[in-house]
Amino acid sequence: MSGTLDAASQADAVAQIRKLGHLPLSASEANGGWRRLLPVLSGPRHRSSSMLFATQELAALLGARLPLDRALAILLELDELRDLRKPLAIVLSSVRDGLNLADALQASGAFPAAYVTIVRAAEHGGNLEDTLKRLADYLARASAIRAAVVSALIYPAVLLVLSGVSVLLILMFVLPEFAPLFQQAGKPLPPSTAAALAIGEFLAGYWWLVVIALAAAALLFRSAARTPAYRRWWDRTVLKVPIISDLARKTEIERFCRILGTLLGNGVPLSQALLLAGDTLSNSVFADAVRATASGLKEGQPLANRLRRTGVFPSLSLDLIRVGEETGALDDMLLKQAELYEQEVRHNIDRLLALAVPVMTVVMGMVVAGLIGSILVAILSINDLAT
Repeated sequence: MSGTLDAASQADAVAQIRKLGHLPLSASEANGGWRRLLPVLSGPRHRSSSMLFATQELAALLGARLPLDRALAILLELDELRDLRKPLAIVLSSVRDGLNLADALQASGAFPAAYVTIVRAAEHGGNLEDTLKRLADYLARASAIRAAVVSALIYPAVLLVLSGVSVLLILMFVLPEFAPLFQQAGKPLPPSTAAALAIGEFLAGYWWLVVIALAAAALLFRSAARTPAYRRWWDRTVLKVPIISDLARKTEIERFCRILGTLLGNGVPLSQALLLAGDTLSNSVFADAVRATASGLKEGQPLANRLRRTGVFPSLSLDLIRVGEETGALDDMLLKQAELYEQEVRHNIDRLLALAVPVMTVVMGMVVAGLIGSILVAILSINDLAT
């Protein structure tokens, strides 16, 4: 068999393959060519819509009492899952070789950690079909949020592109036409006009250097983002930025509550469920806090008290967790809290997008107006320059 998986190094990849019960013959980097040279351009390998459809269909097939390998074989034949055909083939081969579904999904390298974690907990609890249905519902809601954001970003994106093109045209083509007229005046130009002319001349002559510099900056940012120290600094910074920090916190809390509630509902012990939930969080500050809570959890000590010590969870979330512990329905309370924060995330995204359009319009309008104003100031002062 062959496939792809996420690993920090070749040795780590070999160790993961051995842990899955296989004898590794070779392991090499999967990304090559232009994707290796320009990793910033490489996006997600598989569309979320395909993963959602595969989850829905697999839940339906298992609900029809089909064996797992037969259900996976049917998924391979669906035209809607063409871009998932290769990883699904790896999953089917692994399942037929004796692996459970979670390990097979992990071996394919195409499914996110949260997805694999939930499936693993479902197999542990013996309710794979119901969990896949809940997982498909979660993916559908996440896809709906993503689609709403993309739709709302179309107008700001078009506005930004057109404004940027307008600025470049003014700097590179309009201003140079006035340069000879200004030079004939024989006296210094207004500072704003001189600066605009200098920027336009630089862009016209060295645009390729600007492209290289931007590409190099993107590559450096991508490389730095892979280091744990930079990742932690970036995540801490995001949690301090006004407006953005509130959205980031609520997004992480929503994911934490949903994953932890699902794991506890499937019978996973609390300490183990916390470790698995921490691995699915994207913000390292929250992930480290959850892992520290799991490692320091003592017998009989409430979860809410341990989470409060981390200082990253809001009081409302901790109060709801405490209520869930006191009533013996922590998993249900976590899932209800996830629903609450999902609605809050939707509202925050709508507010941000509603604010982004006027702010972008005003900023780009000021830039264009400033460039046009610099031209008009110079033109109106030509007579003064000539005398």
